[in-house]
Amino acid sequence: MSKVIVFDIGNSDVVVGFFDANILKYSLRIKSLKNENALYFEYRILNFMLEKGISKTDYTKGVVSSVVPSLTPYFVEFCNKFLDFDPILVNPGISKLMKINIDNPEELGADLFVNALAAYTIHQKACIVVDFGTALTFTSVNSKGEILGVNIVPGIKTAIKSLFSDTSLLPQVKLEIPEKVIGKNSMHSIQSGILIGYEGLVKELISKIKTEIGEDVTVVGTGGLSSVLTGIFPLFDVIDRELTQKGLLMYGNAYL
Repeated sequence: MSKVIVFDIGNSDVVVGFFDANILKYSLRIKSLKNENALYFEYRILNFMLEKGISKTDYTKGVVSSVVPSLTPYFVEFCNKFLDFDPILVNPGISKLMKINIDNPEELGADLFVNALAAYTIHQKACIVVDFGTALTFTSVNSKGEILGVNIVPGIKTAIKSLFSDTSLLPQVKLEIPEKVIGKNSMHSIQSGILIGYEGLVKELISKIKTEIGEDVTVVGTGGLSSVLTGIFPLFDVIDRELTQKGLLMYGNAYL
């Protein structure tokens, strides 16, 4: 089995996954700093590979998913320059792996496409993928493996940052669920309002999406903040923080 390197380029982080025989061996998370150049990312990836004893000749295939066009060339160049191959770029609009039943299929984010691909491939039934990232997204798939559509909400950290951008007196807030709902101080008030409020938002959207899909549904949670809202854990059939990377590998296996 070949070894495959995958790149998930998101608005907050770039996640680099190293697969060996379809098993994720290592994962590296780098901040998606838009003002940095290619050297910033190259140094961190190469240093990580050196620390883990990963040889540059081990990897001959790669897949790139990006929602940040300005950063995409850096990782294509990384594969060309250091690994000596051209990676595959995820393109939902032309892929035949899943039918996309939305008005403009080319608008679907590459990350959401591979999330749906992984969830449906693993569970083989209708599913809702809830991705807790820079944006909080809900991707719906029916039992035929067709992507029905997406719901997008500002992510938890994005919502908190929006408060700080227009207010000077609010404190920095830890992402912790408070014991009581009614806030007694500024930090408690924000924690309760946003985190408990988001629990209600997620519950209601999942309920309405399930009704609209009209089939037995598996709910999959993923993303860096999928472990924060502990009160909604019972809503999820599975939490899979590696879902996007698994989807990238599946996409690559189909085309490489």
